[in-house]
Amino acid sequence: MYQNVKKGLDLLYLQQILKIVEVILTIVTSLFAALTVGSAFLFSSVLATLFGVLTGLFGVLLVIAAIADFILGLLGILNASKDEILYKNALVWLVIGIVITILGFFIKDSGKFIWKLIRSIFDAAEGFCSFMVIYSVINATVNVAQAIGNVEVFSLGQQRANSFKTIYIVAIILKFFAFIPAIGGILDLAGSIIMIVVFVQYLGFLGKAKMMV
Repeated sequence: MYQNVKKGLDLLYLQQILKIVEVILTIVTSLFAALTVGSAFLFSSVLATLFGVLTGLFGVLLVIAAIADFILGLLGILNASKDEILYKNALVWLVIGIVITILGFFIKDSGKFIWKLIRSIFDAAEGFCSFMVIYSVINATVNVAQAIGNVEVFSLGQQRANSFKTIYIVAIILKFFAFIPAIGGILDLAGSIIMIVVFVQYLGFLGKAKMMV
């Protein structure tokens, strides 16, 4: 019983490890991009070229990680939903999130305020969808824990679901206001760090949950 849930949670566990790596890659890529611009003005074109190459390399790794992240998440949720229908709520938000991400690729990077604002709106929407996927998975897993009588996972799931609401809202707000020129970079970095904290805690929950079935 619930063997499909176990398969799904195993895949979601791997996905979450990859998602943490993805956030770190995002931070590193942004750092190299900033160093590329800074080096061009303050140091030499050779150094700027080096940082530019590193930005491109980490950017490619980020794209690969994002694709693998989506595939693992999709397969995990599809497997788990065979035994527990509530996991399908996470599937809906996962699809909505990838649609928003794809649409975001068409946003112009002209440096103008309006496009930065639109980019921030898309980032906030992606963040909300990401939260809803996590929230839906936790709720579905709590339902399974209740059905099989696992009090530890049931209680931990409820705690995580409630605490993530507040934490994620703060992270989304920080990332939304990242379009502000003077402090945008700092706000975006702070939002990313908070996301890592959430993802690590969620990973811990998935680790316990996948062992209960």
